[in-house]
Formats: sequence, C-alpha cells, structure tokens
Amino acid sequence: MQTERSIPELTKDMAFHLGDMFRNELKLARTEATEGVKSMSGAFGLFAWGAAFGAAALTAAVLSVAYLLSTLMPMWTALAIVAIGGGLIAWMLVQSAHKAMKPENLSLPKTRDQVSRDLKTLSERVH
Repeated sequence: MQTERSIPELTKDMAFHLGDMFRNELKLARTEATEGVKSMSGAFGLFAWGAAFGAAALTAAVLSVAYLLSTLMPMWTALAIVAIGGGLIAWMLVQSAHKAMKPENLSLPKTRDQVSRDLKTLSERVH
C-alpha cells in the first residue's frame, strides 16, 4: 500500500534523483572520453613514426624526379616544377583533411543517447 506524500517531499525526492542522474551522466561522459583518448594515444606514436619515415621517402622520391627532369632542362627549372607540383598536392591534401575534421566527429554518442533517454523518462514521469 502506497502512502500519500506531500508535494515538498516529492519535489525533494525528484531533486535527489535528478542530481543522481546528472552525476551518472557526467561519469559516463568522462569514461567515454577517457576510453577514446586511451585508444588514440598508442596510435599517435605509430602515426608519428610512419609520418617521419614517409617524409624521408617522399623527399628522396621528389629529389629523384627533379634529377630525372634535370637531364631535360636546367636543374633550377626541374626543382621549380617539382616544388610547384608538390605544393599543389599538399594543398589538396590539407583541404581534404579540413573537410574531414568536423566537430560532429568529436561528439560523445553514448552520453548523448543516455541523456536523451533520461529526459524522455523524466518527461513521461512528470506528465
């Protein structure tokens, strides 16, 4: 059998549950963000080493193209052509990366879904 509770008691109880729910949402967001950072930290080191070796290989390849072109024209012209071509490729890659880096990719989907469910449940209980 349920006892009748006063409005101040119900309000106090609801405030307690809202605070508890908010703390749980913060814990979920913190856990989700920490997991994402941990998974990326090891990959970042590998990426840095790969980028260093890739830059060295690319430098050697670009110089070999410049030397090949220097058999057909003056060296300064060959280097200028290779530099302009490399600059255009770099510009296109940076533009593609800029488009791929959207704030939506940094969202916390589990936290957003949980907060949405909590708000829906709260709305149903209030009405």
